Amino acid sequence: MARAAAKAKKGRILFIDDEPDVVEPLLAMVRALGFQASMLTDGRQFEQELKRFKPTHVVVDLVMPQSDGIDVLLALSRLTERPRIIVMTGYHWGVMESARILAETHALNDIAWLQKPVDLDRFESMLA
Repeated sequence: MARAAAKAKKGRILFIDDEPDVVEPLLAMVRALGFQASMLTDGRQFEQELKRFKPTHVVVDLVMPQSDGIDVLLALSRLTERPRIIVMTGYHWGVMESARILAETHALNDIAWLQKPVDLDRFESMLA
């Protein structure tokens, strides 16, 4: 019982990425670190999952074929209490820079940015 309570205190991470092969190692890692984790393959169910899962962290891919990371960032910008946000992409750094400018115009100033392929040590340091 104490172990379950310790895991609950670590936090809940919601991954939103259309590439399960990229997310599966991250899911395994965060669960081993004591986090609860959930995954969506696009942003269309994000707001529903946000209410259900109540994540402390949201890790979102910037570019996805349906509802993308920009849609998720805009939804997060409307919240008064926000989870920690980590944005990742495999696209050129310029795409990430454009997203960073958009995020800042919506008062999303405390975002961590991560390039794919994901460096696991760097990712773990972003969870603190």
